[in-house]
Amino acid sequence: MVLLSFDTEEFDVPREHGVDIPIEEAMPVSIEGTSRILDVLKAHGEVRATFFCTLTFAENAPQVMRRIVAEGHEVASHGVDHTHPQATDPSVSKVGLERLTGVTVTGYRQPRMFAVDGDELERAGYVYNSSLHPTFIPGRYMHLNMPRVPFKQRSILQIPASVSPWLRLPVFWLACHHYPQWLYHRLCRWTHRHDDLFVTYFHPWEFFALGDHPEWRLPYTVTHNSGYEMARRLGRLIDMFRADGAEFATFTDYVNRVL
Repeated sequence: MVLLSFDTEEFDVPREHGVDIPIEEAMPVSIEGTSRILDVLKAHGEVRATFFCTLTFAENAPQVMRRIVAEGHEVASHGVDHTHPQATDPSVSKVGLERLTGVTVTGYRQPRMFAVDGDELERAGYVYNSSLHPTFIPGRYMHLNMPRVPFKQRSILQIPASVSPWLRLPVFWLACHHYPQWLYHRLCRWTHRHDDLFVTYFHPWEFFALGDHPEWRLPYTVTHNSGYEMARRLGRLIDMFRADGAEFATFTDYVNRVL
């Protein structure tokens, strides 16, 4: 089973590089990127995916949220504000997203895949949490000792992002940008066959032409292959899995099958 997910947030990457981008400038980037993702998913066989949305994004992009729901995708929570996470974000975002979309939100992912309080997730009524990337990302986290595959932690099913067997090479968004496509596809296929599951994530702003905006001071690691090239890469990834006969599903589809 292949679980595609998208961390659907207000575009705040420039803030990590000393540029204070206003919400009025940030939201069009995320809106255009999300729309492009939805177009790719529709064009490649009506693939269903999970969109982990911040409440800030949802409040500023109601038309996009309606399209996500109407096209059969899952809405999960990515907190309230992507830049300044708070301890109460799981409960506040869940209530807000359900009010805005009219659907039940059962999954959570902390911004930047950082740790989140399990007690807070249980109090808010979440069923699963996908805030773990079981690899080593310098400057972010070191999770080489954590499980590679889903596991239960009290009442919450933990669904880690996939990493390759043995070496735990990341196969997330940065890998799709920078690995040669043949190598990226080989790692993804190997991971999927080994685990009978593949979980990965991208961001809407990757599908925007970031290289056209030097004023944002973004590094090459972020701008490389962004925009339409990233849309093509996502499409090729979907086609590769389809050729293998893989099943695409939302996180809730997976949870309902295994619990």
